[in-house]
Amino acid sequence: AGGGARAAAAPRGGKRVRALVLVLLVLQTTVITLLARESRIPVAGRPMYLGAAAVLVSECIKLPVCLAVISRQLGGPRQMLADVRQRVVVGWRDTLAMGLPALLFGLQNMLFFVSVSNLSATSYQLWSQSKTLTTALFYVLYLGGALRRLQWLSLSLLCAGVGLVQASDSVSAAAGAASAGRPLLGISAVLASSLLSGFANIYLEKKMKASEASLWVRNVQLAVFGIPQALFVLFGLERAALAASGPFVGFTPTVWSVVWLRALGGLLVAAVIKYADNIVKTYATAVAIVLTCVVSSVLDGSRPTRAFLQGMSLVLASVLLYNRKPKPSSPPLDDGEAAARRQAGRL
Repeated sequence: AGGGARAAAAPRGGKRVRALVLVLLVLQTTVITLLARESRIPVAGRPMYLGAAAVLVSECIKLPVCLAVISRQLGGPRQMLADVRQRVVVGWRDTLAMGLPALLFGLQNMLFFVSVSNLSATSYQLWSQSKTLTTALFYVLYLGGALRRLQWLSLSLLCAGVGLVQASDSVSAAAGAASAGRPLLGISAVLASSLLSGFANIYLEKKMKASEASLWVRNVQLAVFGIPQALFVLFGLERAALAASGPFVGFTPTVWSVVWLRALGGLLVAAVIKYADNIVKTYATAVAIVLTCVVSSVLDGSRPTRAFLQGMSLVLASVLLYNRKPKPSSPPLDDGEAAARRQAGRL
């Protein structure tokens, strides 16, 4: 729907909370992309960490954080346990409904590490923008939302602008970047992740905005499925590597930073869904992409190209167009008002 519908559905914490979570999401997306790619570049003498182990640790970080917040909100651990039992165990049907997005988010987390292992940071950011269109598609098909023509135009401008920014950055970065691995595998992983992300976020948005369950309870429900799924992947699919080197092999400070940022990202995405909507989240991601390119340019000592500046302008224009509210239509005049205006026109 348009801006008015979104505004009516979103804020519980007001505009300040919405702005805060969007800013944090921009910073989190920027930093984790750069660090994750760095952490997946093979280095002689440094064993590669297991992506499944990183996902599991991230899930295990989110759960106690959510429980601690619930405890603080309700006045203590006893009240927290009673509330979680009521909403997660007694309300098992509602918890069961979180199984699907938890599964999709888990797969998306695994695909993230496949993507950054086989693509440069800039290429990953470029291809990840396919989630913009998949999110809009599921927003229309699943939530029954309606995007105005101007919003569809803004989505097109967004993709074009980000493409220009990333393409210009990739040209300068390609020469000095480490081997990107298997690009086709990386691209396939990004596209699959975008499809899963689009549906999972829209599904979760519908559930969260139609229920009184708090953001933190929803994350506890997701963890009920997310942690067993990560355990299954680690001890099932990664059994050989786990037996050979253990779960925390290769966990450098950079990897631990990625793990914590992944945990923070999951909470931020849920917060954005609660206080804004998924299309707005894609614009936060787009701003993060531009910021990533700026940071990369500063670190590399390279100057922004004309294509970069043009692409950044398109991204900013698309944000303004998407959030532009349509002019309210004037109510029809009754016979008395019409006659009075005609009379005034003759004077």
